[in-house]
Amino acid sequence: MIKKISFCLMAMSFTLSAAHHEGGDHHADMPENNFVYISTYTMPAGGKIATLKKSLQTNIATLEKDGYNACGMLQHQFGGDRAFMTYCYFDSWEQFAEINDDLDSTPLGGSQKQLFGDHTDKLAAVVERNLTKPTAYVLEAKYSFGPYLTDNEKRANAKILFDAYDTAFGGCNMTEHFWGPEMTWNFYCGYDSYADFAVKVEAVAVIHEEELADMKLDVMNHSDHLWTRVTK
Repeated sequence: MIKKISFCLMAMSFTLSAAHHEGGDHHADMPENNFVYISTYTMPAGGKIATLKKSLQTNIATLEKDGYNACGMLQHQFGGDRAFMTYCYFDSWEQFAEINDDLDSTPLGGSQKQLFGDHTDKLAAVVERNLTKPTAYVLEAKYSFGPYLTDNEKRANAKILFDAYDTAFGGCNMTEHFWGPEMTWNFYCGYDSYADFAVKVEAVAVIHEEELADMKLDVMNHSDHLWTRVTK
């Protein structure tokens, strides 16, 4: 069952378009969206993209009914082998527990057909929220750092890189690993078209050459993925 979470626990450390609250517009009953549950799916050989897309759209609608604040979906365009990414925000681990303890008491059906190939889940903290609108396209840039660094040194290096993307794209989000298979910092930056993307890529390139190219940031792994937003 897709909505049941099965993830590998790793060492704890500390949207997409986040539901961001503009200054002076926050109310006590608004979601805080401090954490995000992210799932990625690949296509099996011979599988139909439209079939999997429809199934995942149904799934995220169910996840919202189960109690997550807001969910969305992105579809692969360039980079990596993942066909779709889904994401759901939640405020606290107490909210997460309430949702999933209720699901744990619900019997699982045994006749459901798996429509995807590989599948991963991760839970991350939302540490920067500057992408304030749901753009048509999303760049995901993922970084991990040398294991000899302290967590705070990794955070500092991630922030240096994030600031470059954030400046070039006019506002990005950043998540930090909490639970799941990859101890990474992920940046999510929006663009409205590939003409817009070209302008923002040039801006990133200038910052890289002028500010970052000679910095030793101890990046261990890096990957980029370009996504299109799937409307509900």
